[in-house]
Amino acid sequence: MKHSALRSRVRGVSLVEVMVSLVIGLVVVGAVLVSYMASGKSSAQQAAYAEMNENAQLGLGLLSRDLLLAGYAQPTGFEPVTPATVPPTFTGNLLRTYSGRPVFGCDEGFADENVVGDVACETGTPKSPAIEMVYEADFTNTVPTSSPGSVPSDCLGNGLTIDPTNTFYIAFNRYYLLTGTSGRSELHCASRQGSAGQPLVDNVEAMKFWYGEAGVAPLAGVVPTPVVALDHRRVLRYVTAGNLADASFANVIAVKVCLLIRSSEAVLDMDLYPDPLLPPKYLDCDSTEQTITDKFLRRAYFTTVTLRNKMAF
Repeated sequence: MKHSALRSRVRGVSLVEVMVSLVIGLVVVGAVLVSYMASGKSSAQQAAYAEMNENAQLGLGLLSRDLLLAGYAQPTGFEPVTPATVPPTFTGNLLRTYSGRPVFGCDEGFADENVVGDVACETGTPKSPAIEMVYEADFTNTVPTSSPGSVPSDCLGNGLTIDPTNTFYIAFNRYYLLTGTSGRSELHCASRQGSAGQPLVDNVEAMKFWYGEAGVAPLAGVVPTPVVALDHRRVLRYVTAGNLADASFANVIAVKVCLLIRSSEAVLDMDLYPDPLLPPKYLDCDSTEQTITDKFLRRAYFTTVTLRNKMAF
């Protein structure tokens, strides 16, 4: 009787209960996996954006630093009034060691970024826009080379040499884009010293410059309304290099820069865009919508820099 009573209280699990438990377990595991995968994709995109922000900050920082230095030169005295008077009187204009153009740019790139001497614009196959910044280099605005023979350096850290006609150092830093060995577009810098250009920032897919022009005479066929006095310290318009009224860059007092940065990895989740009529897009340097087809994230970064050494003279 005891054995019979014990057996009556022992009850097994039915097949239906096992299957229900398995289904519930699979649903829970599936939800965890979906959440984990979505979190992984989101983390990858956030990491990509963080890397893009760092690259943009580095690239714009390098360009902004040289633009702030562009045109810098040590003052050597005041410009006398003509005709000369006795005793001599002077204007407020300073004479400086270097009085050449502080910046020079080409919308279709330089013909030869490493040329020793004046750089020229590309006339053949168009390249990405390029820019050159020029300033007197010394031990405070550049990183001196290691001693012995400590001298000011260019954008690559190479020691500068003094022009035989001068007694001071001049930096000619040229920034341009070039596809590296990895197949990615990179921000490069070269110098008038003749040393080969080197990459500085990776994944810079495009670059563009607009030059803030001041003291511009009215363009042919355009009647300004109203007519205002020309102000050499106020930007009247921002244009690309090919549209400057003065091709010598003499009236450029500010530069607007755009860098289009691409992610280093293809992290875009295309499943979020199931409708082929609504693909993922981004805005380029001209604020024009572009379609993403390769899963790489892109973002345009801007900054505007005043040429402070031009504003003071």
